Amino acid sequence: MQPAQQRLNIIGCGKAGRAIARLFVQQQLFTLGAIANRSMRSSGQAVAFVGAGEAVQDHPAAMGAAALWLIGTGDDAIAPAAQVLAESGVLRAGDVVFHLSGATPSSALDACRRLGAFTASVHPVKNFSDPAVAARSFSGTWCGCEGDASALAVLEPAFAALGARLFRIDARYKALYHGGGAFACNFIPVLIELAMRCEERAGIARETALAMFEPIARETLDAVFRQGIAPAFAGPISRGDAGSVRRHLTAMAEFDPRVSALYAGLGEIGLDLVTSLRRVEPARIEATRAAMHSPAAASGASAP
Repeated sequence: MQPAQQRLNIIGCGKAGRAIARLFVQQQLFTLGAIANRSMRSSGQAVAFVGAGEAVQDHPAAMGAAALWLIGTGDDAIAPAAQVLAESGVLRAGDVVFHLSGATPSSALDACRRLGAFTASVHPVKNFSDPAVAARSFSGTWCGCEGDASALAVLEPAFAALGARLFRIDARYKALYHGGGAFACNFIPVLIELAMRCEERAGIARETALAMFEPIARETLDAVFRQGIAPAFAGPISRGDAGSVRRHLTAMAEFDPRVSALYAGLGEIGLDLVTSLRRVEPARIEATRAAMHSPAAASGASAP
């Protein structure tokens, strides 16, 4: 069968699923069959966003047969949804069942695999907080793939047709791979929030602080991808300025010990970057490391 003739059903069509399904429909890669979310209202909203398909409530038995099944639920619900699909009576040997999770291996779909289905996962490394924006900007997105060769033989060309840049993942390390992504993108808003809290404590309005940090945050990210990670690292830790680091940590510990602990932990990795450049004297690096673990910094007591 040609891809456009293959029917795709979706169980749990969340933000990522909606964006991917809309692209599949727009590019005429698959024929969208049924979408089953926990409520008819949610299913109907997904169908309206995608622009195709039939809204069904909750259970795959009402969805009809399909050559492809996307389980787009949250990670913890993938294996249970696969089990329900396997027991529904509509799954056939040779069907392709896949999910979009980066942290969960395709083995979560083993209930379907035992019935003769081919299983895989394709993880788009992308922010799907706004599905419409994600769909419009999808071309060029990196997608990590793993699973059965027969499933990937269908899925990889389809995602490539959407403009994806494909790479293979070792399923044994998916959690570590995905956790690394959390540092690269998920925690950026958290770090900005920590900055906001420090500024508020210092008497600066959030709106002013956010506007103040926008240019330098953008400049830093641009520098990372233009110059490299270590060369883009700036600030007192990058200079081995132990006194400033100690003052930072003392003030943060007085404000919120969690903030000072995070600063010190991230600072240790920062010192690895500083060491790699060999631009700062080892004695200054060690003095900065000692400042991170000084009693004054840990307790919030005044530094000498």
